[in-house]
Amino acid sequence: MPQPKKKRRIGKILGIWGLSALILFIIFGVTGSPSGSGEKASTSSDAKPSATASASKPAKAVAVSKPSKAAEPSSTAKAAKPTNTAKANAGGTSSKLATAQARKQAAVILKKEDADFRTFLAKGQSVVGTTDFTAWYQKAIVGLDMKQTAFSKADAYFTADNEPTDLIEQWRSDNGDANAAITQYSVDGLSPDAPNAKTQQDAKDALTALTKADKDAEKIANG
Repeated sequence: MPQPKKKRRIGKILGIWGLSALILFIIFGVTGSPSGSGEKASTSSDAKPSATASASKPAKAVAVSKPSKAAEPSSTAKAAKPTNTAKANAGGTSSKLATAQARKQAAVILKKEDADFRTFLAKGQSVVGTTDFTAWYQKAIVGLDMKQTAFSKADAYFTADNEPTDLIEQWRSDNGDANAAITQYSVDGLSPDAPNAKTQQDAKDALTALTKADKDAEKIANG
């Protein structure tokens, strides 16, 4: 009979201890949970940097503006194209002569061309019907001053504003007729019976055209 009592006492002691342990567990559980959550919060805040504490992304570099294009010079500032007055004249100077002087200088050049044609024709007339005619013929048949050097030199004295266009063009036409007549003389002069009526007419036509050309040049000189 004494043994059952001992068992009851042990059971009662164990029950009291168990209850005490449960109460302590509840007490520590209640008081420990805020601190635990606080530690967790602090730990969380330490682990993750706040928005203000986190390193901000580097700002984009300010785009360097492209250098503006250099302003184009205005139309008034642009260098003006050289006009006819800036062309070199026949005398080799860069400026044009006064109109009256330019006309006289041009006329001198044109008259000299006419005189050269007369001299050349006279040479042909002196050798026609001889063996020396062949050498003269070879020069005459290709035409005289085909590059129109005299015309170009005379024309260079003028500008578009003061050039006597009609007169200088008329001289070129009459001088050209003389050239053509001299060339025809060289062809007709090959005839065995030259000089003949054809060569005489050719020479007359050439001299007539040269007289007209001289008058054209005089008109140019006198303005």
